[in-house]
Amino acid sequence: PQTDFSVGVIGTLENEGSYQRPPGIEPEELYNNNTVVEQNEQSLQVNVCNLEVEDSKAVYKNINIDMRQYKRLRMFMHAEVGDSGPLANDNLVGFIRMGNDLTENYYQIEIPLQVSTSTTRDGLWPTANEINLPIDLLGKIKAQGISDMSLSNEDPTFYDVVGNELVPATNQYSGYVAGQHRIAIKGNPNFGDIRTLMVGVKNATNRNDLCAEVWFNELRLSDLDNEGGWAAVVSMDTNIADFMNISATGRQSTSGFGTIEQGPSQRSLEDVKQYDVVTNVNVGQLLPKKWGVQLPFNYGQSEELITPKYDQFYKDLTLDSRLEAANSNTEREQIKQQSEDYTKRQSINFIGVRKTRTTDAKPRFYDVENVTLNYSYNKVEHRDFEIENAVDKMLRVGANYAFNFNPIKVEPFKKNDSLFTGKY
Repeated sequence: PQTDFSVGVIGTLENEGSYQRPPGIEPEELYNNNTVVEQNEQSLQVNVCNLEVEDSKAVYKNINIDMRQYKRLRMFMHAEVGDSGPLANDNLVGFIRMGNDLTENYYQIEIPLQVSTSTTRDGLWPTANEINLPIDLLGKIKAQGISDMSLSNEDPTFYDVVGNELVPATNQYSGYVAGQHRIAIKGNPNFGDIRTLMVGVKNATNRNDLCAEVWFNELRLSDLDNEGGWAAVVSMDTNIADFMNISATGRQSTSGFGTIEQGPSQRSLEDVKQYDVVTNVNVGQLLPKKWGVQLPFNYGQSEELITPKYDQFYKDLTLDSRLEAANSNTEREQIKQQSEDYTKRQSINFIGVRKTRTTDAKPRFYDVENVTLNYSYNKVEHRDFEIENAVDKMLRVGANYAFNFNPIKVEPFKKNDSLFTGKY
C-alpha cells in the first residue's frame, strides 16, 4: 500500500482535553483588563500510515544556527496509534537530522518511541521519548570518524549512546533500547553552522502497515556554556639616562573573555598570547668621544600566538579533542600547528649613523662628516591554517650626502665705469 503522510499542528486551544503541553513547559500569559489569558501552546503533528520497511518520513526547515556554545540538545516527542493498523513500543523511531545538507553532510539523533496511552502530561510526553543529548557526543563521533576514516562512507555510521560511552551499532534499523539514544554521522557536518534541520520518524520493523500520530515539541538548546575567560596586560618602560631606553608590553587573554555588554555567543573563542619589545641604544656613547661617532641602534621584536578553541578544519570539534584523538606526537604537533595563527616580527635599524666634526679644520667636500648612513632590516614570519609558512624579509640601505659649498660671487657692475657715468 502507498504511504500516507500528512503534517499539521495540535494545540491547547484547538484540542482541549486531548492535548496537553509537555511537563515543565508553561505558556506565555497575556494580561488584559485584569484578566490573564494563556496563549496557545502548539506542537508539530505528523500522521503517517503504511510506512514501508526501513523507510522514513520527515519535515525539514532551512535555518542558520551555531550550537557550539550549548551543552545539550532537547526535544519532546509523543506517539500514539493512528487511524488504522497496529503500533507497539519501539516500532517507530523519532529522529532529528541536522547539518550542512540533508543527504551528504549531517548528524542524526534517534530514539525509539514508546506509545502513549495516558492522557496526563507525563503520560502524553514520557521521559523515554525525550531527546536529551549532550552535544559533545556529536564531536566525539566526528573525531572517531576522522580517526578511522569512516566519514567518507556511503552510508552513515551509527553509534548507541550507553551512558556516556559510544558503542557502534551493527544494524541501523534494529537493536534499539527504550530511552537510549542512537546517533549517526555522514560526511563532514558542522554543528557550529547548522543550515538545515529535519524531524521525522522511521520504521524499525519488518512490517509495512504501521500507522501512527507523532507530536514534536520544544526542540531547543539548553545549558549555555557560560564559562568566562580572563585577560591581562603588563607593560614596562625604562631608560638609562640618554644612553638607552626599553619599552615592553605583554598581553594574554583566554577563550570566553569579553566585555561586560557582550553575551556568551559574542565572546572570544581563542587564546591569545602576545608580547612586544622595542629598545633604542646610542651605541656611539661607548666609543671615544673624540671620534665623534653617532651610532643610534633600534631593535624591535614581537610575537603573537592565537590558539583557537575549535579546530580550523572541523570547526565543531574542539582543538583539544582532536589532539587527544591523534595517534602520535608527530600528528598531534601537526594538528596543533595547522590551527594556530602565529606571527613573529623582528626589526634592526641603524638610522642616522654619522660622524660629527670634532676639530676646527676647514670643512671639505670630501669629509666623511658629510655622509649619513641608514640601515633597516625587517623580517616577518607567519603561519596559519591556510599558510603553512611565510617569511617576508625587507632590507634597505641608504646614504645621504650634504655639504654647503662657499658661494662664488659674480659682480660685473661693481665698479662705476663709463656705462653708468654718461649723460644718458
